[in-house]
Amino acid sequence: MTKANHKWILIALFISVFTIGTSEYVIMGILPVIAIDLSITIPTAGLLVTGYALGVAIGSPLVTVLTSQYSRKKLLVGLMLFFTFSNVMAALSISFGFLITARILSSLIHGTFFAVATVIASQTAAKDKQGSAIATVAAGLTLATVLGVPLGTFIGHAWGWQITFGIVTALGILASLLLTLHIPSNIPFQYQSLKSELGTFKNPQVILVLLVTIFGFGGVFASYTYIASQLEIFAGFSAEAITMVLFIFGIGSFLGTITAGKFANRSLIPALIITLLLLTIVLTLFTWTVHDKILASVTVFIFGFTAFATAPLLQTIIIQTAKEAPTLAATVNISAFNLANAVGAYLGGATIRAGFEMSSVNLTGAIITMIGLGFSIFLLIHGRKLKKQQNK
Repeated sequence: MTKANHKWILIALFISVFTIGTSEYVIMGILPVIAIDLSITIPTAGLLVTGYALGVAIGSPLVTVLTSQYSRKKLLVGLMLFFTFSNVMAALSISFGFLITARILSSLIHGTFFAVATVIASQTAAKDKQGSAIATVAAGLTLATVLGVPLGTFIGHAWGWQITFGIVTALGILASLLLTLHIPSNIPFQYQSLKSELGTFKNPQVILVLLVTIFGFGGVFASYTYIASQLEIFAGFSAEAITMVLFIFGIGSFLGTITAGKFANRSLIPALIITLLLLTIVLTLFTWTVHDKILASVTVFIFGFTAFATAPLLQTIIIQTAKEAPTLAATVNISAFNLANAVGAYLGGATIRAGFEMSSVNLTGAIITMIGLGFSIFLLIHGRKLKKQQNK
């Protein structure tokens, strides 16, 4: 495969992931508008995040298993078209029930698409560039936080959240076209029995990676789900200013993903441990810095950097660890990310409902992430023990 062909493969995957990422994360920026428009509370609106995340966590492995016999190109195009249809439903929603149904339907393709996209990026790249290729695809997700979420938030506040989902629909059509044009029809994939693929989860290292994902990333959404409300209530940002702060978060997340991609080619697990440690510290500090505009803006940048640096590291680790069934393992890891989102969003809402100040959700997030940090250290120790045993 030529460099030019691989470049267009990555561009098609990048834009597709950007579109799905915008749809997933923009909900945080327009949560207050949806709550007002549909006459529901902020914690109830937060269920849109929880519902989406649970849809990914539960639905994605099933979709991956049911579609494992299809060619990679047909699968990606079909998933993107289904995603586009569900966003049409979201744009036309007039009730909370209809909207959350559309969000759950949209979520069903999420994990499978991301998993297949990262595996294709890895398969079509040079061996010493696989981590960077995965990071490039993942950067589509972080660019969504740089451009998609702030612009979607601005549009949602200015002209209505339905228009935001309408624009996501248009992006879905564009992504479908790019996938049709540039993803090769002959990408190799090995169809295995369900029993054979499930066997990969007998590997303790695979289970440890999933636990790191659930807890390490769970703390992010305990805070991020309510970030717009926090910035408005405590720091006193206007709706327009919140858009700019989310843009700062997005820049941090984009740079974090690209930086992590360079380490993903070398020191994977040590880089992950350092990242989770920094994330724990940042979430703890955000509990107090959210009360000051300048400090909140700086903390949000570092928050974005550390939070999204974890994604390419964890996805590269799971693909390299589960060599017998990389697509299913990568899908389950994406499900783990979204289970983390659901748990984090729920625990953040529970913190508020328990009567604590809303800024306490950041401390809740720090505690969750600290648990993930512990599992990552154990992952490193266990991996070194296995390596010693194999060398004997």
